[in-house]
Amino acid sequence: MKKIFAIGIALLALVSCKMDFYPSDAMTSSALKENPSSAVYTTDGIYALFKDNLEYKGTTEAGNTYLRHIFQLSESRGDNVTVSGYSEDPFTPPYRYEDVDYGKNKTYTWWMAYKIINAANSNIDGLQQAVDAGLDPSDKQTPHLLGENYFFRAIAHFHMVTLFAMPYVCGRDQLGVPLRRGMDYSTTTRASVGEVFDAIVEDLKSAIKYMDMGTPRGDASYVSATAARALLSRVYLFMGDDHLEECIALCDELINSAPASVKGVYTLTQLQDYPKHTWDQNETIWCVHFVYPTDHPSPEATIGSMYLCQEYSTNGWGEWYYSDELIELFNRYKAADGSSADNRFKAYFTFKWYPTTPEWPATGMPENTVELKNGKQTVCFPVPFENDACYTAHVPGLTPNANGDYVFTYNDVQYTAKKTKVNGYDRWFIDHNFTGDPTFWNGKTPAYIRPDIDELDGWGFRTDMYMPYMNSKFAWQDGQATMSSPVMLRWAEVWLNRAEAYARKKDTKALEDVNFIRRRAGLPSEAMFSSGEMHGYDGSLYGTDNALLDIVLDERRMELCFEGDRAFSIFRNKGTLDRRYVGYHPFTTIKYDDVRVALLIPSDEILTSGIEQNAPRSAFDVE
Repeated sequence: MKKIFAIGIALLALVSCKMDFYPSDAMTSSALKENPSSAVYTTDGIYALFKDNLEYKGTTEAGNTYLRHIFQLSESRGDNVTVSGYSEDPFTPPYRYEDVDYGKNKTYTWWMAYKIINAANSNIDGLQQAVDAGLDPSDKQTPHLLGENYFFRAIAHFHMVTLFAMPYVCGRDQLGVPLRRGMDYSTTTRASVGEVFDAIVEDLKSAIKYMDMGTPRGDASYVSATAARALLSRVYLFMGDDHLEECIALCDELINSAPASVKGVYTLTQLQDYPKHTWDQNETIWCVHFVYPTDHPSPEATIGSMYLCQEYSTNGWGEWYYSDELIELFNRYKAADGSSADNRFKAYFTFKWYPTTPEWPATGMPENTVELKNGKQTVCFPVPFENDACYTAHVPGLTPNANGDYVFTYNDVQYTAKKTKVNGYDRWFIDHNFTGDPTFWNGKTPAYIRPDIDELDGWGFRTDMYMPYMNSKFAWQDGQATMSSPVMLRWAEVWLNRAEAYARKKDTKALEDVNFIRRRAGLPSEAMFSSGEMHGYDGSLYGTDNALLDIVLDERRMELCFEGDRAFSIFRNKGTLDRRYVGYHPFTTIKYDDVRVALLIPSDEILTSGIEQNAPRSAFDVE
């Protein structure tokens, strides 16, 4: 067979000590064997591949970066994000689970992943021989560099097999992705899912071994043995129930060595500050460090650009919002002023901003951008739209009656959004089937009570309307509205990985880890779980028949929202993803074994190497 089209020049050279790199083919694996210290340059260059927008198919686009596509392809397929409508950005088909086998997000991601793998292979080929031949005991750099390259090879394969293949729990013999471990690229075949995962585990164990022999090279911009252990604990969760004890043991080891600063309450100020410099904060295990202005060619081409929009400027598109159900989850516990008691929500939840003047502050969102009307609320509820999408109907200017219900008129018909207890929490439901799905809340329609908003822009846009709710989790690094250094691995996930492993074993120790994360977020004592207080969870939420697991999955949803975790967490636990919420996507549910879970492999690869494509699905007309 022909060589995989993704493989190309991937040896790299360092430009500065501030992680500002550019690709180069100056080094070869044979040169590395003669001079292993050169690997610092080629290894540092691999870090650049995560963020570089290289020329691809004769053109260079600012938004065409591996990291941006990985985050978009991962997060958009869950249920945290609601999209306002069709976008020219190629995320639309994957978001709708109407995937196509083209589009720059798919093709560039595939191409770049194997570019990373090829670069790591070349470094490993040279460094492994140097290490095996025996190093000066004082040489702590070479083994660590070797471990870093094993890590890169592992994480790139992990990205590919989790995006472009069916979940591991569907069977080890399912078609995976091409496995590249070595310098022979003469043939291309799809290894099985099991084979790819086995290789990832082996590479991460090698990464741990060699990085433990060496010395970490800097702050959290660089991978470490801790990063390899954290990633391996995640990988074990993907591999069914056979590796739960190994996951727990790894997490125990990590948690015992965790910085004391990550074990206390994270204040609102700390959380708001976090995205501004993730690389030097203890919560971060590994992030991809974007350096301003070199790595910020366009403020509309970042991960944050889809979550945030700044009027009167070119800062962001603001097309991705919090889903209503995620907001409800965060709002279960209230502070004294009626706002969410969850510091995570208060830190990153913001209204769409239409400022009064073109001048806007260098950092942070202003407190007085919008005026919340005292005592007035908007009742919002889903209604069908074209392309199987579901949009929000909203009726503003309402106040509750003595029962806490909202009586309103919609299309000349009077309805009531009745206050109802669901698993101990207040929810509102309309006794009418607006969605057309009789299985959704037993034919009733959920109503979402949101504040009325007056905008102060003087133009009257969306006055008295329900506003889109935006996310500032990837914002305000170096004073740039949509810039951040995205976190790939952090400490909260380690606790949640252990909690998930315990939950799958139906061990109530899972609740201790969940409570740890909730206390860190500032939630009150009444929000904590115990075997005698499960807050209404009964195992029916995601079809897992495991109440402990449902609790963990909801906590992961809140803690790791917008970080690319959600859909994977549901599917690896053989759950069902409920996408029956407002947004430009079909109003439906998706089971873990639905063929649409695996993205279509780019057509360029199919035409070049002849490997087998994934199961077809309905196409969506995009350019």
